[in-house]
Amino acid sequence: MIRRILLACVVPIVAAQTAAAQQVSLEGYFIALMHCAANKKKDSDNPGNVSVEAMRAYSMVARNATPGTHYQITVPGAPVTESRWVPMTCGAYAPKSALVIAGGGSGPGPSPGGGLPPDSIEYVLAASWEPAFCASAAGQGKPECASQTPQRFDATHFSLHGLWPDDLDDRAIFPCYCERGPPVSCSGSQPRDTSIAISQAVMSELEVVMPGVQSGLHLHEWPKHGSCYEDDKTGADAGATPDEYFTEVLALMRQLNDSPVQVLFADHLGEMLSREQIEAAFNQAFGAGAAERVIIKCNGTGGNAVISELWIGLKGDITPTSDLASLILAAPPSATATNESSCAGGRVLKVRADS
Repeated sequence: MIRRILLACVVPIVAAQTAAAQQVSLEGYFIALMHCAANKKKDSDNPGNVSVEAMRAYSMVARNATPGTHYQITVPGAPVTESRWVPMTCGAYAPKSALVIAGGGSGPGPSPGGGLPPDSIEYVLAASWEPAFCASAAGQGKPECASQTPQRFDATHFSLHGLWPDDLDDRAIFPCYCERGPPVSCSGSQPRDTSIAISQAVMSELEVVMPGVQSGLHLHEWPKHGSCYEDDKTGADAGATPDEYFTEVLALMRQLNDSPVQVLFADHLGEMLSREQIEAAFNQAFGAGAAERVIIKCNGTGGNAVISELWIGLKGDITPTSDLASLILAAPPSATATNESSCAGGRVLKVRADS
């Protein structure tokens, strides 16, 4: 009887020691991909009702086992204890060993609560078909739409919506608003800037390729997306000014508008284009496989499918002389990089002579 009692006492102790031994210390960062409870215990006890914020980085402590179900992270400012548990399904682990600065040495990675690991971000080039935007509810009353004519550049060429730094290794659009605190998810919107410093030479081209500057689109795109441009770079390449950001975006737009994709749209004004036709033009223009990195966006203007935008995935260092084809082909396929999907096709709206 005494032996049974002793065994009954020892077994729980051994089990507890075994469970503790399974916990694995980790160095690096936890990147939250959604809002999740950050508990004191794995599935309960949450002093302060603390949650992690989507698209924020937190210092990693450990995982509960191998392969495990939970990560232990540090949540700055959490009451009682900053050491909290979150489900592995809530985010992604960025190992410290992966955060390496070019030239040797381990980089600091994202600071707790925010920041971008070095070389972690790709891009999405969003190119609009301006006649479709002007026919939509969003375009009604915009000065760039009221002044649009069949002779203007944007009647037959793609217009710049923006270049969006985006971690294409997951399906959420991130990061945004990097100059207003730690980078956040792009699902929300904040007030636009009242002014930004752009040289006259850049602004002159921007006024043509981004007609939305007439209603302040550039004052929205810079703080939301441009402020994160090259924030994952290190050394002299880190960060960018509005001039650098828009100069390099305009260089990409010139290549798009000098391609067979623009010719296809200009040759089919007022007509229907299928997804297959557009994808074939991308493969012709930028190489086999380019179409797999493009999302064709449509809306239902006037009850008909209308092609409104192209979202083009890019990866690599962007400079004024970068090759757009190389950037496209280096990006991951859209099927693995976004929750968005291409429409089946739609009409290429034509600017009416009386508009």
